[in-house]
Order: sequence, then structure tokens, then C-alpha cells
Amino acid sequence: MSDEQQPTLHIVPVASLLPADSPRLEGLNEDHARALAESGIEFEPLLVHRDTGRVVDGMHRLRAAILRGQQHITVRHVDGASADLFIRAVQANIRHGLPLTLGDRKAAALRILATHPHWSDRAIAAVTGVSPKTVGVVRGRRSTEESPQSNPASPPVPRVGRDGRTRPADMPERREKARSLLAARPRATLREVAQEAGVSVSTAHRLRQELRSRTPASAPAGAGPREPAAPGDPAHEDAAYLASLMVAAARRHPGPASPDGPADLSVQGAAPGPARLRVRALDVLSNDPSIRFTDSGRALLRWLNGQAQGLAAGEQLLAAVPPHCAGALTEVVCHYAREWERLAAVLQQTDTANGAWRTVR
Repeated sequence: MSDEQQPTLHIVPVASLLPADSPRLEGLNEDHARALAESGIEFEPLLVHRDTGRVVDGMHRLRAAILRGQQHITVRHVDGASADLFIRAVQANIRHGLPLTLGDRKAAALRILATHPHWSDRAIAAVTGVSPKTVGVVRGRRSTEESPQSNPASPPVPRVGRDGRTRPADMPERREKARSLLAARPRATLREVAQEAGVSVSTAHRLRQELRSRTPASAPAGAGPREPAAPGDPAHEDAAYLASLMVAAARRHPGPASPDGPADLSVQGAAPGPARLRVRALDVLSNDPSIRFTDSGRALLRWLNGQAQGLAAGEQLLAAVPPHCAGALTEVVCHYAREWERLAAVLQQTDTANGAWRTVR
């Protein structure tokens, strides 16, 4: 439980408190403090360092209390080193109160870079309320202003991200190398690209999807659906390798047993067809009078569009699944995949020349 959530409050003399190590370059805003004093509202407790009595957050409230003539004020004590308390002050001022100016936030980012150089740009951006790109510019400017290191050829220090995980500091360069490899060797597997570029397989997969989305599909107009990827095709190997990762995670962290017995985890990966073909097929369906002008046909189109949106959202949701849930998730995904394959097999046997959607028996 964080200190803000702890119920213990203390009433202390106003005169016992020391001014904050404020992230505000211009210091206290008297107009804002006066407006608070005249508002008549009851203030939230101040955050105060337990050992020194220095205010961490709430200088405007403290000044307003003095203007009201209060002798005592409610505080909540916090602990920590001065560098961590400054970060806490920045976070508090980002969330509420008088907003920090852009100059305040950039200066705070520069100071946090000095005390926490191992933090990632995104982690510092989340604290200071600026973009990761801005933090990167501040970091680069700070690096050029400092004296050269004794061993400039040494590898960069890994950085800690917002999720607490440690990552290499040269990830942008690694991702760019992976993009170059994917563009130069389109038939390389994700595992090969990931190992050579020094990125994860999921990162290589995401970069390949980005490249494919930017590259027009090569299939000629009117071409039928893409055939499933055959063994030896990089798409097949990529899908199979990703599936093997999920299967391995499922075996390390088995989920609850299925009432129908254990799921078949020997997934054979197959590359999905280009999104362009799916859009074209949906256009054909939506322009067909038998679909467009019937209630059941319109319901079918709504359902298909919902499935496409669900797949796009699913890719993002799967990335956040904790490892101990992989087993149960694998069972669900495999079950849905088998049902889709069964439905596709039924549709392939449909007699389109003798009755609408009538399955050959």
C-alpha cells in the first residue's frame, strides 16, 4: 500500500514544516495560493518527509493555510531518499494542483536523468508528463555536455522501463537492424531475425507486421484466398515458432483442466491471409443483394466485422497475459481455432450452384 493510501494522518504545527524541493522553476505562485485560501474548501493532507519535515507536495496548500491564519495543518508522512522524494513531488504535481509548465517538466526530466540514468525514456516521460521523444532529446543533450567516459567503447547501461523490466539501452538501434534484416531477407524466420538483431521474437513479429502493412499486397486483382503456408515457408515457420512459445509457456504453467479433456497443444502454424484480401471479400459480401438486403445477411456482416476488430484487439491483449495464465489461454485459443477450421471446411463443401448456402451432404 502506498503512502497516499495509508489512513494514518498527523496534525502538525505549520511553523514546523520546511519548504519543498519544488520542481517549479518560478517557485510559489502567490495568486494561486491566495485563490485557494479564499475558496473555503478543505485541503487534502500535505505530503511531508517524516525525518526532515520538508514538504514533498502541497506548498500552495501550506501557503493558503498560512493566509487563512491556521496554526496547524494535516499531513501524511512519507519516507525515502531526496532523489526519490523529488520524483514523488513531480508525480504529485503532474496529477493535480497547479500544472507544471513545459519548462518545469523538462527541467525535472533533466534532473531525474542525473539521478536515475538507468531509467528508460518512457519511464521518465510517465513521471514528468512529457513525451518519450522529449526525454530522449534531453538525454542526448545531457550526454554531449558531459565529459567523455573513460571507456567510451563500453556497452550502454541497460535501462529500467515503466514495468520494472530491464532492457538494453540501444533498443532503437536493435529494432532498426531488425527492420533492415526483415526488408533484406523477407524469407528469414522470426527466430533468425530476433537472434541476429538482439530483439525478442514478439518484437520481430510486430516489426514484420508493420512492414507488411506498409507494403501493398502483390496478389493480382480478383485472386482467390491465399493458400495456407507450407512447411519451409517463413510464414509457416514464424507461426509455428510463436505457437511453440505459447505451448512451452502453457506446459510450464499448466492451467485448469478442460472438461472435454486436455487440449491438443501440437499447433500447426499457418500464416493469415493479407488484410487486403479479407477487405475485398467483405466488399463482395456487402455488395451482394442477397446479403445486403436481408436481415440475416446484414447480421452476418456485422458479425464478421466484429470478428476482425476482435482479432486486432486480441493481439494487444495477448501481449499483457501473465505467464501463469498461458495454459488456460492456450486451451481457449486452440478450441476457437479448431472451430473456425471446422466451419471453413464446411463452407468449402457448400454447393453454391444449387441453393443458397446449402451444404453438400
